[in-house]
Amino acid sequence: MIKLEAINKSYQQGKSAVHILHDINLNISEGELVAIMGQSGSGKSTLINIIGFLDDQFEGNYFYNDLPIHDYKRSQFSKLRNSNVGFVFQNFKLINNLTVQENVGLPLLYAGEKRTNIKKRVTEVLQQVGLPGLEKELPKNLSGGQQQRVSIARAIITHPQFLIADEPTGALDSQTSAEIIALFKQLNKQRNTTIIMVTHDEKVCRQATRLIQILDGRIISDEKVV
Repeated sequence: MIKLEAINKSYQQGKSAVHILHDINLNISEGELVAIMGQSGSGKSTLINIIGFLDDQFEGNYFYNDLPIHDYKRSQFSKLRNSNVGFVFQNFKLINNLTVQENVGLPLLYAGEKRTNIKKRVTEVLQQVGLPGLEKELPKNLSGGQQQRVSIARAIITHPQFLIADEPTGALDSQTSAEIIALFKQLNKQRNTTIIMVTHDEKVCRQATRLIQILDGRIISDEKVV
């Protein structure tokens, strides 16, 4: 599904260029649960920005379902991102003055879906993530684990081809983290959703089916997790 060939990424700092990613070659198949692990500054966030169609300024080839994404214009990246990727963040990124229903339904609202259909779909995904009946609650009234489940519901409401989870358990205690990872595994198994997690947590990595380690902008290991 995702194929990266000799991906390089540099940033300009003053008169010099800083090389962030070095010749990244990576294949991710549909239905995989992948963990990407690396130190701060290793390039992992830059890598997932490219994978998630957030960054179109890179060298090399990116094929998504055999489509040559590296040849696409910025407007095409936006369309790809909106229809194919769901994002889950460490700090949840919920809008505090909107209800759970409004937060979860935002992607469908932006897509022009009818409000009656949005309401029905929100109810369905909240059931899937274990939050039935919380449509009218505000995020501030929820625990951290519940807020992360809301963000996951928002990420999957459009039936994305894959999820990118950036430190999804970073703000949670160990028990809640385990519950969120169990939810990811359930989505992966039951819906065959491809999930790419960025994490520092070795316990989280061991729950994936594949672990990719990155250091100084290079993939230093790529192995199946037993």
